[in-house]
Amino acid sequence: MLTCMVWCLVAIASVAWTRHGGSSAMIWPANAILVTSALCVRNFDWRLFPPLLLVLSTMVNLGDHRPWITSVGFASANLTEILLAVFLTRRFSPTSGFFEHPGWAFRFAVMTSVAVLCSAAIAGEALYFSEGRDWLGGAMAWMMAHLPGLLITVPVLLALNPYDTKGDADHEAPSPVVAGGLMALVAGAAIMVYGQSHYPFQFLLLPPLLLATYHLYAKGAALAVAIIAMIGSYFIFTDIGPVMPFHGPDSLRIYIFQLDLATIFFCALPLGAVLTQRDQKAALAERRLRDFRHLADRVGDVLFRVDAFGRWSYLNPASEQLFGVPVEYRLGQHMLESIIPEDRVALSRALAELVSGSREDLRQVVSICRRDGTIRHVEILAHRLDEDLGYGGLIRDVTDQMTQDEQNRQIAEANEHAANTDELTGLPNRRAFFQALHACLAEDAAKIAVAIFDLDHFKLVNDRYGHPIGDVVLRRVASTVLAAVRDGDMVARIGGEEFAVLIIDQNPEHAIGLARRLVRAVSADSIAIPSGPILHVTISMGIASHQPGEDHATLIERADQALYAAKHGGRNRLMIADAAVAAQSAEGA
Repeated sequence: MLTCMVWCLVAIASVAWTRHGGSSAMIWPANAILVTSALCVRNFDWRLFPPLLLVLSTMVNLGDHRPWITSVGFASANLTEILLAVFLTRRFSPTSGFFEHPGWAFRFAVMTSVAVLCSAAIAGEALYFSEGRDWLGGAMAWMMAHLPGLLITVPVLLALNPYDTKGDADHEAPSPVVAGGLMALVAGAAIMVYGQSHYPFQFLLLPPLLLATYHLYAKGAALAVAIIAMIGSYFIFTDIGPVMPFHGPDSLRIYIFQLDLATIFFCALPLGAVLTQRDQKAALAERRLRDFRHLADRVGDVLFRVDAFGRWSYLNPASEQLFGVPVEYRLGQHMLESIIPEDRVALSRALAELVSGSREDLRQVVSICRRDGTIRHVEILAHRLDEDLGYGGLIRDVTDQMTQDEQNRQIAEANEHAANTDELTGLPNRRAFFQALHACLAEDAAKIAVAIFDLDHFKLVNDRYGHPIGDVVLRRVASTVLAAVRDGDMVARIGGEEFAVLIIDQNPEHAIGLARRLVRAVSADSIAIPSGPILHVTISMGIASHQPGEDHATLIERADQALYAAKHGGRNRLMIADAAVAAQSAEGA
């Protein structure tokens, strides 16, 4: 209701001061007040506004001695103009981007022109039917008064809205002295232009207007145009100004004056929008950079950037703890200076590929030498930046991780060794033997033989001398057999006094010869017993060569059968599972 009352007062002033010759008012900023209110006020009461405006507008025109039809027609035209201007502006030029996008001024001018054209048609009809005036002339007079009023007053009111602080924090406002000086410069230029009637110096208004816009943005442009409008209006209504030489009615001069104001204002608004966008983007970039630095300063890993010449251009505070020197000392130095010489060549080659573009990223573990001489292992993850900016990435200290990994590896190897080793003799155990046998059988071209033996009458040794002496005997037999085989063969303890030999890449004759040497080596060995006699033990052995297509179970079974045959045949001997090979061996002997 308060806004409508202000509209009423402005409308009465426009009718009283700018209406000449029975036509409509030549200056009409009243509708701009309601348009601005509807755009800015969130809970604008659209139920109360239309009937209240119709009543007030009708009363203003009746007070100007207009006929009822003309008064109601003008009221309808004002209501149509305001509603269309608000709807079209919200639809095609949202209020959230009034002074942030250069295209807003153009879209607003187009939408406003459409709204004024519709209201002018209604007003022209009212003048034609009620007062018999020319329809086109009445519509043109209405449009020439209302269009500049909306084009100038709405942006000015929006820019000077004290409750709109959007974007104020994105740039530093000049001091009141500077702002006052700019407005004084605008006022001086306006007085110089409109205080004389001989020369068309309107172009002189642009420099101070643009200067005010550059420093104060849209608010500066709005305030400058308001000052120019007040000064220009004063001189024009006192019959002074550069538009006076124009021949024609007073309304023509006023229309030209308003169009001059609208033109220079809409030249300044895009500049204010561009400057606002610039400051908003700069402020956003500054906030993001500040957030990045805030995070980077608290990251435990080293964040870095290196220029195209390989020199540090950025390091976060974590680098001081890693390298042992302040960040300022490292900046400008070559990246490879802190890398130990053994790792420089490989890293330099990888970095050269990264800079040249042959690879997009890098992941490499190197060692660095800290200032105190200690060596740390680090993982470098780098990514190529723009061609002129080098590369950047992250450096992570992996010394503790590598130490832990090495310890875990050693523990795993120890556990694996323990799981595959016989504790008494140090030979591979049954599990390790069968793993090796499976691996050999997986190779189709491998020639293998398996010899299985155990100690003859070993129970008597344990019963007579005790288990500790039995353990000594087992260890001595294991070392004797191990010394007699080749490096590629395997000797394993697969039971109490039972052992197995895996002979690899030997033809059957050579494998049998090796087995015979093992039997003779054990029987020829003398075993000294602490505080006791010297013992001599023998072994019984069975051997089987792998046949094509034979699995490990069958191969072991044939070797076991040969072992049992050796024990039943008198012990201290070798029995061969392959009859054909045994016969050939007997013939050779």
